[in-house]
Amino acid sequence: MPRREVDEWFWTVNDLQRLQGELLRSRPTVATGNCWEPRVDVYEEPHRVVIKAEIAGVRGEDIQLIYLEERHSIVIRGFRNDDGPNEGKRFHHMEIPSGEFAREVKLPDVPTDVQSMRAQYRNGFLIVMIPKAETIVVTHTITLQGR
Repeated sequence: MPRREVDEWFWTVNDLQRLQGELLRSRPTVATGNCWEPRVDVYEEPHRVVIKAEIAGVRGEDIQLIYLEERHSIVIRGFRNDDGPNEGKRFHHMEIPSGEFAREVKLPDVPTDVQSMRAQYRNGFLIVMIPKAETIVVTHTITLQGR
């Protein structure tokens, strides 16, 4: 039996992060309750924060956005119907979840104006745009009195 190098026995941080990402994307229903979680991208532009969620097949009226101030996060919640009754169907492979979904998305640590948040749903993607809050610099001049 050939000898292995010591580093072959251990996983690197990159390996563990990749594995964690794969597990989080395809967690079984047992781990997430009765909900499925859509995949999301979060990125920052000069004047806004953008959340892009992959939720194909969901009607716009079945989507809710909730801001949780204490956690500075957005919850995307909704429902995707399946294709109708499953009677007479013989499934061979199923990966597309249906039913209720929910995903809490932590926003970057920048001041945002959630009251001006806008969203659009097109081609299976929900795009949530949250403007950055204008930071106001307050200056105060103090005159020192000396002797």
